[in-house]
Amino acid sequence: MSDVYPPQPPYGRPVPPAYGRPMPPGYPRPLPPPYGYAPPGYPPPRRGGGGWFGSLLTVLTVCGIVGALLVAAVSLSEDSSKRDVATTTTPSFTYSSSATPAPTTTSRTTVRTSARTTAPTTTKPAGPQPVIALGQHPLFRDNSAFLPNMDCDLPRWSTDAATAKAFFAAAQGCLDQMWRTNLAAANLPFRSPGLEVAVNPSELSSPCGGATSDAFYCSASSTIYMSTAGLVLHNTPYPPMEALSVYAHEYGHHVQGLTGLLQASSNQRREQGATSVGGLETSRRMELQASCFGGMYIGSAEAGGSWTSQEGYAAVKHNYNRGDGNGRHRDHGTPEHNGNWYNQGYSKNRNFECNTWLSPADEVS
Repeated sequence: MSDVYPPQPPYGRPVPPAYGRPMPPGYPRPLPPPYGYAPPGYPPPRRGGGGWFGSLLTVLTVCGIVGALLVAAVSLSEDSSKRDVATTTTPSFTYSSSATPAPTTTSRTTVRTSARTTAPTTTKPAGPQPVIALGQHPLFRDNSAFLPNMDCDLPRWSTDAATAKAFFAAAQGCLDQMWRTNLAAANLPFRSPGLEVAVNPSELSSPCGGATSDAFYCSASSTIYMSTAGLVLHNTPYPPMEALSVYAHEYGHHVQGLTGLLQASSNQRREQGATSVGGLETSRRMELQASCFGGMYIGSAEAGGSWTSQEGYAAVKHNYNRGDGNGRHRDHGTPEHNGNWYNQGYSKNRNFECNTWLSPADEVS
């Protein structure tokens, strides 16, 4: 900021003391009158002496007075100039580029700047993360990705809750190992699901609400809930495989939950409207994909020596009897399509073969 000084009063006439401010002690004061005029009532100067000496003395006296007045005027002007410069060059709101700001000013400025420019820090979770996507999900990028063949030794099956839970837990041990390897190859997260088993659906409760079917998966608790009373339809010679096929479907939902597929499908269905035409189709694609994932497990475990082909296909056949029936929303797919997608995973055992999101609408009706 440039310094602006007030105009200096012209020399040759007296200046008001410090531009109207009181004069400090010692400040030169004007000589008493007369200095060119005599105020009314002031006694006239005493005339004394005569002749040329008197005249000379008078002239010298007048010159001395005039000189003193000039000296006083100059002194007043210079001092006043200095005081006004001091006043105008010390503003309270800034400082020159060569000056050092006061500590308090610097501190306040630093705090305000920090508050404006410092963004809140967030910590990204370590390790692989789910991807919220559907048809272009990384799970389907590698056409050779599959579940490794594994021999799963399962205990006996019974509708008793404790026995059934041991049966499903043994199957879960194999499923965990298979999908952990599969998801790691796609840089996707893995963790084992929880498991709750009861005889009747009414005995099951979860953060997602009470049970409305024989089996369901709750993403809020990452848990599979199974009830045994109506799980087996006895439409094959192998009831344990019927129960296992349903459990494998629910585990398929867990895979969807881990990878972000379940969240992406839920987002899409909510945007479309849960019971709208588009929302119901989104639900069917999600359910049929879980059946395809379930079929991958039955086929890969069969190839590993866990059961015979007759037993394996019994699990597939069971799914031709599950799906949307009369009187319910079309949110799971027809029994025919449910069996077809289960068989797709069973016979192909490839991730991309279960990409229901890119399939024609007439294959997910």
